[in-house]
Amino acid sequence: MANMLTTHLNFFWAGLLKQSQTGALVPSQRFLVAKMIAPVPETCEGLIIELGAGTGALTLRLAAKCPKARIVACEINPTLARECRNSLTRAGYDGRVEVVSAAAEQLLAEYVGRKTGKPEFVISGIPLGHMDGVRARHLLDIIRQSLAEGGMYIQFQHSLLDRKNIRTRFVQTHTVPALLNFPPAVVYYAQN
Repeated sequence: MANMLTTHLNFFWAGLLKQSQTGALVPSQRFLVAKMIAPVPETCEGLIIELGAGTGALTLRLAAKCPKARIVACEINPTLARECRNSLTRAGYDGRVEVVSAAAEQLLAEYVGRKTGKPEFVISGIPLGHMDGVRARHLLDIIRQSLAEGGMYIQFQHSLLDRKNIRTRFVQTHTVPALLNFPPAVVYYAQN
């Protein structure tokens, strides 16, 4: 219980101090996490990249669901990245999930131009609506370029402001609401 309280407090302070980076004051709830990982098959053995991992709410559920997948969780805030690593260690997933404390663009650049080894899924909680428009569009472009053929980009947002930017970069885009989350959110499933 004390660990969960510390995790939530760290997320709250990160959200309060760096709202444009975190986008929320509380971690994603199970309703939203369930919608975000729903398209990922339990049998996935490829690479899954999570952007904006926060304290690891989604990371933990994803690691439990996909025991054979290689998961890289990216979190730019070092305090939240440390909390994510601690949560994974407590759950026994520390050897299966790599936590990278870097900018998403920096991590994804490693996969652009590769023929093999690209992520099958890029799952993002990065608050696009809080980013400068040019940077948000650049991030969407690099996500598209880094995905494996047939791969899926999954993004949640608390508004529909970035729907047009996502739809212009991905041929297939489907939006579903996550109304039971606090605050309510939408999830985009996008593929080339």
